[in-house]
Amino acid sequence: MELEEMYREHARQVYLYLLSLSHDRELSEDLTQETFVKASMKIRNFRHESTLSSWLCSIARNLYFDVCRKKKRDPEPTDPLSKDVKDPWDPRIFACLHELPEPYREILWLRVYGLLSFAQIGEIFGRSESWSRVMYHRGKCRLKECWDKESKEESHD
Repeated sequence: MELEEMYREHARQVYLYLLSLSHDRELSEDLTQETFVKASMKIRNFRHESTLSSWLCSIARNLYFDVCRKKKRDPEPTDPLSKDVKDPWDPRIFACLHELPEPYREILWLRVYGLLSFAQIGEIFGRSESWSRVMYHRGKCRLKECWDKESKEESHD
């Protein structure tokens, strides 16, 4: 089964499951993307002892609990694209965006500042909606790495 087909058939169920656990739409969206990225890398290990949707939900659950454990260690992680950022136009975010390779930079820009849907972004690139979701998630992870590095450098100044 292709990733796009798996995503089309099961993304809503995984998202709703994560939403029921977290009660956080943004986190549920992010973890849904991460679930399918992880599933695509581990699909060869799927033994068909359960349904595909159950397997996906177990991956999602594990990712959610990983986030919960991390929050206990780091109760206030800084996510440059979260709604908690006091100034989404912080120049440090743009500096980090500038460091990202394409297509991540453009996808993040279109989604966050252009307010385009994943379907629209996929259309711009001649790709699918699920491709744009996965690329957005990967770009967001890279942006977070840059943001963390910038924050550490600032604290040492």
